[in-house]
Amino acid sequence: MLTILFIAFSSFSQQIKLSQGLSITTYDYKNNQGESITSLKSGSGIAFQISVHKPKLVDLAKFQVSQKPFAIYLSKNKLMAKALSYMNYDVGAQFSQLNAVGDINPTAFSYQTDFLGVFGKLGVRAPLPYQFAITLQGILSVNKIVHGNQLLGNRYLDLTIDPQFSGVKIIAGYGFEIEKSFTDKLVGHFSYQKGQTLGVSPVNNSTLNFAPALFSVGLRINK
Repeated sequence: MLTILFIAFSSFSQQIKLSQGLSITTYDYKNNQGESITSLKSGSGIAFQISVHKPKLVDLAKFQVSQKPFAIYLSKNKLMAKALSYMNYDVGAQFSQLNAVGDINPTAFSYQTDFLGVFGKLGVRAPLPYQFAITLQGILSVNKIVHGNQLLGNRYLDLTIDPQFSGVKIIAGYGFEIEKSFTDKLVGHFSYQKGQTLGVSPVNNSTLNFAPALFSVGLRINK
């Protein structure tokens, strides 16, 4: 699947990003009395991302010779043009495992889930010495469970039909990325992002929110 996405993204983008990492997720469950269940513990899983990358919202060199209305507007608002030249974005697809474990004596349980989603990141990049740079990002993703099981004692329950898992999950958050340019066409990066589900609807007056933290490394390939 990732190979297919890579070929598809490469066909219309000049820069492709690939990332792989570890997702550590906290489940915030509140029962029908509004009480948080403290027996739930963070779980870990793998995560993959592939995206197209736009390094600058505005390329100042191109806009200086363009006669388009927006280019003319920016030529009269140089401070805005300069700010936009430091901003970038990513749009892509991701696979993530949002897992958790816990126990209610004497019964142990665990949640193992696989989610597919799409995401967008808007960032501000600041160059650093020695071909390094740091980018601060706002992140929004839309995710859907494709596989999942809850182990409860000696039973497995299908989470894809559990209404607290089966709905679309919108996750908003923030992050940062530290990158190092190796060549004009190859850039490595380490990134961290923290998110929280939004707009979760109660099920039987109880709510379940996911708060994943993702640590990843990857490459950006410039065609």
